Amino acid sequence: MTAKEEFLAAIAKKLGRERMTHPPVRPVKGPPDFWNQFVLTEEEKVERFVREVEQLGGKVCIYGTPDQLLQGLKQLLEDLNPPSVLTWGGNQLADWQLDRILTDWEVMEWERSSFLRDAAQSTVGITSVDYAIADTGTLVLCTNEDKVRAASLLPAVHIALVRSEQIKTRMGEVLEGFAVFKADRAPSSIHFISGPSRSADIENDLSIGVHGPAALYIFILNS
Repeated sequence: MTAKEEFLAAIAKKLGRERMTHPPVRPVKGPPDFWNQFVLTEEEKVERFVREVEQLGGKVCIYGTPDQLLQGLKQLLEDLNPPSVLTWGGNQLADWQLDRILTDWEVMEWERSSFLRDAAQSTVGITSVDYAIADTGTLVLCTNEDKVRAASLLPAVHIALVRSEQIKTRMGEVLEGFAVFKADRAPSSIHFISGPSRSADIENDLSIGVHGPAALYIFILNS
């Protein structure tokens, strides 16, 4: 018996039962059938997502071509005028061709020895997403050694790049995708981001941007 099996057996014994080695049978699994029958078109998902994000205090821009999106992103960066821009490392954002417009700013990518210091000094972070959820206006980011969470958490402004086909109607659709992760391929963390960071104390005094970005901009590329 391995150490893990001994540990689980001890817990089962304290609970007064044998240790379960197989998951219990679940006659009902997942959302009710009527949710699966509720289907939105891609255009409807984009419209609902935009509405929910804006109600949460985020800002959304929609573009029909990559060139238009890049020009819109460049204009926003010129308006924000950050001293540096923080992005994911590796080739995580290569498909977005950000190098075409980031020539006027210092770009900081993931590098273990200096990244946290760089992240703390950057005012703008740019990431892509794995999914977006129309029902709640939520971004879903799966992190790994190149897609580090600091890029979307530490800067005061988070800019997220979304393709319209990444927008799902509800969270259940996203969670179904996570069920197929293998242990050695699973992300180090999964982040659900709904609008700018909001914090409230015991007296319900709301503060924006205390535990994360104070501003969220989402750039959608319509397919």
